[in-house]
Amino acid sequence: MPKILITGNGFDLNYNLPTHYSDFINILNFIERDKNYEFHKIYSKINKYQDIVNDYNSFELDTIRIEKLKKLLNDNLWFNFFSNEYKIDSWIDFENRIEKVLSIIFKTAEIIKDKIFDKKSILIKNNESFPFTYFKNNIEHLELLKNFKIISYRDLRSGYFVLNEEFLVNKYDHHIDLDIEAISNCLKKSLYNFKKIFNYYFEIFVFPFYENKKNVIDKLFFKDFNNYYTFNYTPTFERFVELKNTNVNYLHGNINSENNKIVLGINKIDESFLENKYFIPFTKTYQKLDYDTDFKFLKEFENKKSNYYMIFFWGHSLDKSDKEYIDEVFSFINSVKSQIKKIVVIYHTEKSKSQLLLNLIDIRGEKDIVNLMKEDNLIFVKIDSENLKKLLLINTKKDYMPIRV
Repeated sequence: MPKILITGNGFDLNYNLPTHYSDFINILNFIERDKNYEFHKIYSKINKYQDIVNDYNSFELDTIRIEKLKKLLNDNLWFNFFSNEYKIDSWIDFENRIEKVLSIIFKTAEIIKDKIFDKKSILIKNNESFPFTYFKNNIEHLELLKNFKIISYRDLRSGYFVLNEEFLVNKYDHHIDLDIEAISNCLKKSLYNFKKIFNYYFEIFVFPFYENKKNVIDKLFFKDFNNYYTFNYTPTFERFVELKNTNVNYLHGNINSENNKIVLGINKIDESFLENKYFIPFTKTYQKLDYDTDFKFLKEFENKKSNYYMIFFWGHSLDKSDKEYIDEVFSFINSVKSQIKKIVVIYHTEKSKSQLLLNLIDIRGEKDIVNLMKEDNLIFVKIDSENLKKLLLINTKKDYMPIRV
């Protein structure tokens, strides 16, 4: 009965769509400094440019919306930070960097409270400066605080910083404390606007590809899927496959610049921070509840009995950032009493397979993964293999013959 497909960004990348993190940042950096919005000029900035040219017809871009997008880029704290960050190779790195930024900002905020306001009862409005040594001269922390406009200084040689009055508690014409809630609200507002940038990017630079594919997608391999869950924000499955009998679920929301309700944030709260309530709005769990996205996931199958359960992961990193979902899938397969129950992980290269296996062991533990693989309930299948084609074509309503890989 249930045959379930779960996809991540690798599913979109398989169709050569410009949805990689580097595509996003390279195209936005380009339009910031250039007004030539011609198709080949823009998409030549990404790694899969030749694949795009081979698979899609060129099209005209919406210049009016690009100009609106550029206005959002100008003063967005998060975009300014990420556009100057290096060594971010994936959306996982991107999310981890958000978590790191929040952790540094809130921890340095505690240092400021301790070093300045707990020792000085008041701070007069005179742009009083304080030494970098409060942060042990940590350049990364200082530059990050400056990037998010919590502090300012002339240059690194000055050795002193000034606090932004916007984030100070003012009383009787004196500054008496650091306003961490104001800092949190500023970061939250900026992240909300960053999501608007994200929405615009996909609507302007990704969605037109759905109407301009040169070759027809083979829908045969998807025809027997009952349920489709995606961690992506894009309607790639719906637009390319168009199966009427498949239930489609967006676990992190879907692209819509009008609603702007996509889940984009961190997986967990930094427990070492004393006032961790300020982390909560940035967590995926909070945003899913707030936006009412499809957070129920596999709950609908708990009370249904079936002899067959096949769950396919396609293009998902299986990283800790989505640990709660991965745990739910594996716990479900372990608990369900069915004749056939199988998790199929689709991979592109042997290197990617090794990383996927490493991630699963890190999340689930060696014992669980070994047991599942011994029982043939967890298998890894290469994307271009005949075994995958056979598995995709299996109709779980009919007799099932196990396929060894």
